[in-house]
Amino acid sequence: MEKPFEYRKRPLSHQELENIARTDPKRAKRIIINRKSALRAKEKKKLYTCELEQRFQKLKSQAAQASLQVNLLQMEQKSLINENSMLKDHTKLTKQMIELQESKKDVIRKEIKFYQHFVPTQMCGTVGGNMVNNLIPVWVNNSSMAATQGLTLLHPVGQLSNQTRPQALRQ
Repeated sequence: MEKPFEYRKRPLSHQELENIARTDPKRAKRIIINRKSALRAKEKKKLYTCELEQRFQKLKSQAAQASLQVNLLQMEQKSLINENSMLKDHTKLTKQMIELQESKKDVIRKEIKFYQHFVPTQMCGTVGGNMVNNLIPVWVNNSSMAATQGLTLLHPVGQLSNQTRPQALRQ
């Protein structure tokens, strides 16, 4: 006779189960219940595996979509970074141009203010042999502005004292 807890490599056939049912009905009932339970567990396992595979496929497609979206966003980010740097460069150049214009305006304002406060003496001079009247202050000497503009002064230079000259031009 067989041992009650012997490990079997193959399942019991239907005829062997009937023989066991005649000799030991409790054991046969337990075997039948275990078989039904094993079938339910296998079905449940198949269902769970199928659900996991579906979830896996769904997550895989979502990951692929997210990857594409990340790539698009990275390309857009690079584009925006380039555009930002170009705009920063343009802003920097614009600020430099504004500063240059402001400095030119300041120089011109200072010259205008200078000439408004110190009424120049009208002097005659020659440019290229032609007589012209120029408004040149009397303290201008031959090495300064008149000389650089090609003017030959006909009147004596230096008639004003250091007190009447602007402080910036005193030597």
